[in-house]
Amino acid sequence: MAEFLIADDNKTATDTLCALVERRGHAAHAVYDGAQALRFLEERPVDVLVTDLKMPKVDGMQLLRQARERWPEVVVIVVTAYGSVEAAVEAMKIGAFDFITKPLDNGELQVKFQKAVAQRELARRMERLDARVSTLEADDAYRHGLGEIIGKSQPMQRVFETIDKVAPTDATVLILGESGTGKELVARAIHAKSGRAKGPFVSVHCATYAGGVLESELFGHEKGAFTGAIERKLGRFELADQGTFFLDEVGEIPVPFQTKLLRAIQEKEFERVGGSRTLKVDIRIISATNKNLPKAIRDGEFREDLFYRLNIFTMELPPLRSRKEDIPLLVEAFIKRQAQRQERQAPGLTPRAMDSLMDYNWPGNVRELRNVIERATILAAGAPINLSHLPPTFLPPSASYVCLPDSDVNFDEEMENFERRLILHGYERSGRIKAKAAKMLGIDRNRFRYKLEKFGVTD
Repeated sequence: MAEFLIADDNKTATDTLCALVERRGHAAHAVYDGAQALRFLEERPVDVLVTDLKMPKVDGMQLLRQARERWPEVVVIVVTAYGSVEAAVEAMKIGAFDFITKPLDNGELQVKFQKAVAQRELARRMERLDARVSTLEADDAYRHGLGEIIGKSQPMQRVFETIDKVAPTDATVLILGESGTGKELVARAIHAKSGRAKGPFVSVHCATYAGGVLESELFGHEKGAFTGAIERKLGRFELADQGTFFLDEVGEIPVPFQTKLLRAIQEKEFERVGGSRTLKVDIRIISATNKNLPKAIRDGEFREDLFYRLNIFTMELPPLRSRKEDIPLLVEAFIKRQAQRQERQAPGLTPRAMDSLMDYNWPGNVRELRNVIERATILAAGAPINLSHLPPTFLPPSASYVCLPDSDVNFDEEMENFERRLILHGYERSGRIKAKAAKMLGIDRNRFRYKLEKFGVTD
């Protein structure tokens, strides 16, 4: 069963069309001007939109343009008076599927409605097929370790070439790059394209653990080795046997533990904490850091011999600000992924929003971009992402701080978007302390609490 929306200011016409649709076993909904149709579409998806071209408030041509931009999956049929075929042809150029001339002919209507439903079903099948192909491609990309490494810029082409060269070897690799540049993704890609791909990929974020805890995490411990060690635990080194072991933020490892780590990397052997038996493993070591290790060596914060053991093959990842031509590709990928999570169609992005993203310096690199786009996709709720959906950092400086959207303004919606950004920004700036945020914004606590709940923040 398909869902039809009939938009015509002539009630007799809408009743006739609705009755015909319902006799064919489909659902029909009637509205009497273009503005009502847009509100309906915002709240409820339909398969086919049948609209008269001449209506008050928002006419059929305006409705068609907005429907094609915001809901491109909807099949649109326009209704025009006899002798107004030129307008119908113009509508077809904009994206209408077909047109009907008045006076209405039941036989013609049935044929065209049937074709419209068939077109929507075909599109739906293609969407499912595309999703299936995307899933298969994603699975294949994941198996090859390149699922989220996106880029066509020269710096990224060099990264891809380096991965291809170093992956088949068993060399120890040190990956350098700022936070958020994708160091673990590259490590996974190297593993997936290596001879160890069928073995495990095991990672540890070294900055997460203090020295003693890190030793137990990497080498494991025996039962009773320390208070709380109620049973034997295998370490990450053992778990990575026959595979690849990734040491993330290796520059944060405490100096006293670096000697033990050096031996384990060099000899591929170690003892569990509290144990005496030497264990041997067959692993490849990949490490990564955003730290200046030569400076850390000079400052006595990192062992020089450990550095040379890790630094057999070095690759440096470019920051996002040096490969901005990749931003549109990354944005598209992140929008699609978030839309899939929300089970929505992926929204578009207005040119001004894209310009703002391109102008930004991205200190947090790809990770920051991903977070910004995921947040914007949620706020946009299926509509095209515009400047109002981006954090305040991205608003262009001006005397009045007014930023008009790219399309016609709905004043109430824009004011609510501004209020949402102001409330949420104040909440984050205050460290999520409601009393502090309320004082900062100059409103009482109860009103601030009400606003938070209104915008979906309940913690």
